[in-house]
Amino acid sequence: MTVLWTLLLLITAISSAYATAEPLCPGGAAVAHFRLQVQRPGETRWLALETLKGLRKGDTVSYVPSDPVPGEDQSKAELVLLLAPQESQALVVLGRKPALGRQQWMIPADAAVVALAYGPNGWRGDRLETMLRRDPEMLTHLAAYGARTTQVEELVDAMARRDPQNLEAALRGLAVGGAGGARLDRTATVDQQTLTMLRTLSPALATYDPLTVEPRVRWQQSAGLAAAVAGLFLGNTVTVAATSATLFLNLRTVAFPRTEFRSALRREGALCGKPAAGSGVRFAYLWARQLPSGAGPSLALAEPGHWAEGMPGKVAFAGATAELGQVQRWRWVDAGGGMTPVVGAVREGTLQVTKPPPPGTYSLEGEWDWQTVRAAGVVTVYGWSAWEAMRLEAASADALQAGKGRVRLRLTGADFQFVTRVEVESMTDRLAETVVARFVAEKGPVRDFEIEVDTDRLREGAHRISLTRTDGAKHGFSAMVHGELPQVTGLPLVVRGNGVAQRLRLSGERLEQIERLAITGATVEWTRERQEVVVRLMPGAAAGVERELTAWVGGRNVPLRWAQAVRVLPAAVSVVAVQRAAQELGSVELMESEVEEGSLVSVSVRLSGPLAGDQPQHVVRCGTMERAERTGPADWFLVVRPEGKPGCVVTLEMEPGGAEVAVGKVIRRPVLTGFVLTAESAGPGRFWGELTGKYLERIARVGWDGQEGLAVSELPTGGGQKLRIAVPWPAPTPHAALYVWLRGEARGRRTTAKD
Repeated sequence: MTVLWTLLLLITAISSAYATAEPLCPGGAAVAHFRLQVQRPGETRWLALETLKGLRKGDTVSYVPSDPVPGEDQSKAELVLLLAPQESQALVVLGRKPALGRQQWMIPADAAVVALAYGPNGWRGDRLETMLRRDPEMLTHLAAYGARTTQVEELVDAMARRDPQNLEAALRGLAVGGAGGARLDRTATVDQQTLTMLRTLSPALATYDPLTVEPRVRWQQSAGLAAAVAGLFLGNTVTVAATSATLFLNLRTVAFPRTEFRSALRREGALCGKPAAGSGVRFAYLWARQLPSGAGPSLALAEPGHWAEGMPGKVAFAGATAELGQVQRWRWVDAGGGMTPVVGAVREGTLQVTKPPPPGTYSLEGEWDWQTVRAAGVVTVYGWSAWEAMRLEAASADALQAGKGRVRLRLTGADFQFVTRVEVESMTDRLAETVVARFVAEKGPVRDFEIEVDTDRLREGAHRISLTRTDGAKHGFSAMVHGELPQVTGLPLVVRGNGVAQRLRLSGERLEQIERLAITGATVEWTRERQEVVVRLMPGAAAGVERELTAWVGGRNVPLRWAQAVRVLPAAVSVVAVQRAAQELGSVELMESEVEEGSLVSVSVRLSGPLAGDQPQHVVRCGTMERAERTGPADWFLVVRPEGKPGCVVTLEMEPGGAEVAVGKVIRRPVLTGFVLTAESAGPGRFWGELTGKYLERIARVGWDGQEGLAVSELPTGGGQKLRIAVPWPAPTPHAALYVWLRGEARGRRTTAKD
C-alpha cells in the first residue's frame, strides 16, 4: 500500500474519542443557519433542497431559519434565489426577502441550477434583479459554479467524515473540470490524483505526515486536510472554482457595487463561508447546486442476488448507473410489502450492503425526490443451512478409492451455495497431507454439491471431509477411503438346472472382502474362508440363461455386479463308469482308495451323455488337471496330479455342478531303499535294525504284521535318510515282510523290506 493511500485510510481511522471534535465548517465558519425545503404540488412531504434531483415549475422553495446562535444577527440579512432554467437562456432572479423569518418562493420554470445569495448586511440599492437579467453570460457562469460547488461539497464532506470510498468518487468528479488549474487524470489511481490535488491547492499540505503514531496528531492532520481544501474554495474562488471567476466579478462590479462575494458551502443546515471585514465593503455569500435533469432512473439488478444471513453483499445494476448515487432512502421490500431500510451505501457503481435483512426474498426500491424507484430483480437472503445431515452420496462414498486419480464425488444433505473451501484429511495418520478438493461455486441453493478429489494423494483408511463457508464456520464428516475392489475371475460360473445344491469355488483377488453373494433366481450360501459358494436354483430355472452375480463388500454401500456371470445349463449327465489306472506299488503299500501326492493318476470316465459345450470346464479338488481328452461322445481320458494335505480326497467334476468322480485320498508314503537287522539287543525279544530311504520321519511304528508294532523312539538322521528302529524277534516266518505304521494311522502297511 502506498503512503498516499495510507493517508486516505488514516482519514477514516480516527478514534471515536475525537469524533465529536469534527468542525461543522472545515476551513471556514457558519455565517448563517437555515434549512431550504421544497414541496411539490400534490405531495405532503417537504424535501431538503440539498438532496433534490429536480426543481420543477410549480414547486415551492421554503427558507426556514434556525434559532440564531449567540452573536448571530439576522436583522439586516437578505436573501436572493437564483435559477438557471433548463431550456431558457434567461437567468431567473426571484425577489429579495429578509432572512429573518420563514420565506417562500414559487418556482416559475424547471431549473438546472439553483443558487442562494445571502447578504448578512443586505444589499445596496435595488439594482439586483435588473442587472442580473441584463447579463446573458451570468447563466453559464452560474451553472459552472453550481456544478463545482456540488463537487467541492462532496469532497470536503468525504474528507471531514473520513470516508475513502466517497472521497474517490469526489476526486473523479473534480477530474472532469480540473482542480486549481491542474487537470486530474481520471485513469490515475486515487493516491496519484490526491497527490496532484494537494500539491496544486496548497504546498503547505505537503507537511502532512501519514505515519504519525499519536492518534490525536493523526486526527488533527486529517481534519486539517478537509479544512485546507474547504478554505481554498471558500477564501479564493479562482483556485478551485476557476471557471466561476467571471461570475464573481460580474456580481461584485455590476449587480452589487461595493459588495465582495465569497464562495459558500452547505453542511448540516449551516451556510459555511469565510468571514472577513473590510472598510466600506459589504460581504455576501453565494451557494449554488446543480440539479440533475430527467425523471428517476430505470434500474434492474445485473443478476439475482443470493446472500447469506448476516453477511455483507453488493448489488450490481445492469446498464447505466450514473444516477445510482442520487437515489435516496434505499429499502428492502419483502413479498408481503413490508419494508426494511438498507444498511449500506452506493459506492463504485454498486449498492454495498453492510448488513442484509432477515432471510427472505426482497426487491429493492429507493426515492428519487417524491418518486419511488424500484429495481427489477430480487435478492434472496438465506439462513444458514444445518450441516449435521451432510454426507457423501452412496455411490460417491464407494468411489472414494485411493489411487484412482481425480474422482468426482457428490455431497448431499445441506445447502452448499456458500462453501468456500473443501478439505480431505486423514483421521489416523497425522503426517498425511491434507488434500484440497476442487469445486465450482454456484449461486442459489445447491443441494447436490460436486467436488473433485485427487485420490492419488490419499491413503486407504478413515478420513474427514471438512467444508468452510463464507462466515468462517467449519463443519465436517467422516468418510472411508477404500482400497482396491475384489476381482472375480473365471466367469461365467456354470450351474446345472437339476434342482440340487451345487458347490462352486470362486477364483480372483481380495475375495475375503466379500460379505454376501446373490445370484438372480437362486439361493446362495457363501463361505468366505474357503471362498466357496453353494448354489441352489429355484424351480423352473430356464436353461441357457445367463444371470447376474451380485456381491456385497464390507464398508461399501453399493454392491458389485457382474452381468452374465452365471450360466444355467440343463440337468447334468451322470457318471456311468470310472476306471483308474494301476499305480506304482512302491516300497510301502498303497491302498486302493489312495493316490500318491505328486504322482500322475490316469482316469477313464464314461458319462450318460455328452457334456454341454465344446470345451467343458472340469473342476478338480485337491489336485490339478494335467490332461483332459475326449475319447468318444461320452468318454473322457483324464490325467490328474494329486495335491494338498494328506487325507484330502481328490474329486473330479466333469463340469461345474455336474456329477462328481472320486479319484482317491491323498497320501504321502516314505520310500524304503534298504533294511538291515543287527545282532544288537534292544531289550528282551528285540533287536536293533536300520531303515534307509527318504521321508522316514513319517513312520510311527514297525512290526511283522499289520496288527501290532513297536513305536519308533528315535528320529531319522542324515536329513531323513536313515532310521534306527527296534524290531521284535524272532520274525514269525523266515524272510517275513516288515510292516510300518504311518503317523496317525491305526493299521500297518506292508513294505518290501524283509529280515
